[in-house]
Amino acid sequence: MPPAKRTPSASKVITQDGAPVSLFSLRDRKREAAAQPFVFDIDGEFFTMKPPGDADWQVATDLGSDSGDFRKFVAELLGDDYERFCKIPNVSTEDLSALIEASTKHYQGLTRGE
Repeated sequence: MPPAKRTPSASKVITQDGAPVSLFSLRDRKREAAAQPFVFDIDGEFFTMKPPGDADWQVATDLGSDSGDFRKFVAELLGDDYERFCKIPNVSTEDLSALIEASTKHYQGLTRGE
C-alpha cells in the first residue's frame, strides 16, 4: 500500500504585523452568547428568553402539528418565567412571534459578533 498523500494545509492569512487572522473564535462565541440575555417586559414585568436555536429539537420540530406544541416551544424558551408569563392577559400569537423574532435577532447578533 503506497503511503498516504499529504494534502497541503490551506495557507493562513497573515496581517502586516505577522499575526494570523482568525475568522472565528470558539471561546469568544461562548463568551459573547452568554454576555447579554434577551430580556423583555410586558406591563412592567420582566422576562428572559433563551435563544430559540437552543430549544430542544424535539419541541421545535413539532411546531405546527397542534397548538400544544407552540405552548411547549414557548415554555422551552421562557424556562422558569413561563408560568408567570402565562398569567399576563391579552398576549397574542402575533406578540409571541414578534418576541421570538426579536430574540432570534438579538442572539444572532451576539454570536456573529455584530
